[in-house]
Amino acid sequence: MAASAGKKGAAWPATMARYERLEKLGAGINGEVFKAWDTQDNLIVSVKRLSGSGDDGFIISGIPEVARESMCLGACRGIPSIVQHRRTYADACQSETGDSFIVMDYVGRLNLRGYMQRRVTRRRPFSEDDVRRIMKQLLEGAKAMHGLGILHLDIKPENVLLDDGTEDRKERPKKGAIEADVRGEVKGDRVVYKIGGFGMSQKKGPGKSPPEVTILTPYSAPELLLHSREYDDRVDTWGLGCIMADLLSGTGASMFDGESDIEMMAKVFGIVGTEGIKEWSGYSGLAADRKSKLPGKEGASRLRHKFPSRKLSSAGFEVLSGLLESNPEKRLTAADALKKPWFGKRRRGFAGFFKSCIVGVLPEI
Repeated sequence: MAASAGKKGAAWPATMARYERLEKLGAGINGEVFKAWDTQDNLIVSVKRLSGSGDDGFIISGIPEVARESMCLGACRGIPSIVQHRRTYADACQSETGDSFIVMDYVGRLNLRGYMQRRVTRRRPFSEDDVRRIMKQLLEGAKAMHGLGILHLDIKPENVLLDDGTEDRKERPKKGAIEADVRGEVKGDRVVYKIGGFGMSQKKGPGKSPPEVTILTPYSAPELLLHSREYDDRVDTWGLGCIMADLLSGTGASMFDGESDIEMMAKVFGIVGTEGIKEWSGYSGLAADRKSKLPGKEGASRLRHKFPSRKLSSAGFEVLSGLLESNPEKRLTAADALKKPWFGKRRRGFAGFFKSCIVGVLPEI
């Protein structure tokens, strides 16, 4: 059964007939994602439609772009904190409609941005323990991904999906089930956080010069904001540091949000300072016009002022400041971040026992 794909009345091609569209989950720069029912495997899946024409407002994805995304996602098979790839439909689909489709495991309808905003609305800020649990999963996913030579390049809350195990993926949803999924409780202590959104991902290669990243977000590392091509997997750990800051701030918004890369840089360097980036060996190779974009008066970091000890312990700040280090050469890798004492085994004691009892009585929503 072909389903409308949301492309000016167009239908999914016959090659995709086994997938019955249920609802649209979201959209990015190069396509849109749907919740669908796989009629052959009798399973709920996610289907990402990649535009082959660009006449629907999305960036065009040809066969090379689809292959790159599929290969990077497929290389991460078996990593618990990464959305799992199932199938890719490219050649046949493009000959029918011009579009391509990537089928993935269905995780859930809620992403981390939505969850943060929900917690703000319900006045339930994330505790340091909450943030530690989330960051541990995301850093473990990044460590495994980077170990395979994959750079994500688009780490942000919208690309982190929540799976709390409450949805039955082997039963076709009945009418009204969507509403329950949106407003139901999230069991915070058992949520698996999964990194998705691999549309910009790249595979590192020996002697291969990485392309310039032209699509910038409030989660882009300083070296990317300065349009440098000298970057590695620590651009992803910067993004994770931004997520950690967002979780701690409790606003539901990005700490470095801006309308342009100039505005984003002003916010970034206004908090982390410019000392680090100016010490970076790649700084001297930047064009003068790019260096001129740096704020002139920002020197030392003000990050601790933003997150004082009453909000974040010294061990937690060691991780946050290491991830949000503007000098890429000094920034923590995912593997190094996970070795920090903040993620070590902790003694519960009476206070920890009392807190666990309270958490057990008041579920996180």
